[in-house]
Amino acid sequence: MLLFFGGKIIRVEVFGEQDKLILSAEKNFVLPKNMDDDDAIVIIKGKNLPILEHNQIVSIVTTTKANDRVKYTGAVSMSMDMQLNIAILKNNDTHVLRERRRFFKIKINEKGRALFYVRDEKTVRFDEPPEIRVLDINVGGIFFSCETTEFMEGDIVCVDVDLFVEYPLNTAVKILRVQRDDAGNIKGYGCLFESLTGAQEDYIGRFIIKVQSEQRRKESAKDDSLI
Repeated sequence: MLLFFGGKIIRVEVFGEQDKLILSAEKNFVLPKNMDDDDAIVIIKGKNLPILEHNQIVSIVTTTKANDRVKYTGAVSMSMDMQLNIAILKNNDTHVLRERRRFFKIKINEKGRALFYVRDEKTVRFDEPPEIRVLDINVGGIFFSCETTEFMEGDIVCVDVDLFVEYPLNTAVKILRVQRDDAGNIKGYGCLFESLTGAQEDYIGRFIIKVQSEQRRKESAKDDSLI
């Protein structure tokens, strides 16, 4: 059983040029434990499958029970009427499809900085940006904590987060809620991204896939150690 974003994959679709559907399978498919492996291959079995050309480039879309969909690029490595093998290409981006990716959320613990914030149309800048900790993220927003500065609902905060070392995420978030514990202490802030670019959405999607891939690798290693 392959899990992705916490959901069991229930459908695999293969698309050709101009996103033309070649086939859709809800059973009799085999997916690698880790789509990032160098030899990752998707296998689909059946009867009267379409015959595709060797090395033909196709798109593979996996769908989970929660209707989360992820798109990969692959090349046909074997095609017969009873089995189709597709090798996942490593030099192509993996895309979380836009219609569902806003709902993906993962738990993380990434360091960042609050550069400034806007409250009641007034901009407040820090002499030294306070450290924040991003505790979860999806393409819709983040939840972060900050030990040295208190924010309020409605504040717009410019944050800089080191998701990938080579390219920090720099964007504005609007605080929708202030989460407190039973004693009234602030635990963190639930935020909505104000104006992500398409490139930034793809960037976050790739980060989510990277984290999930690492989690699956650890879970697979743990399962293997129990055998």
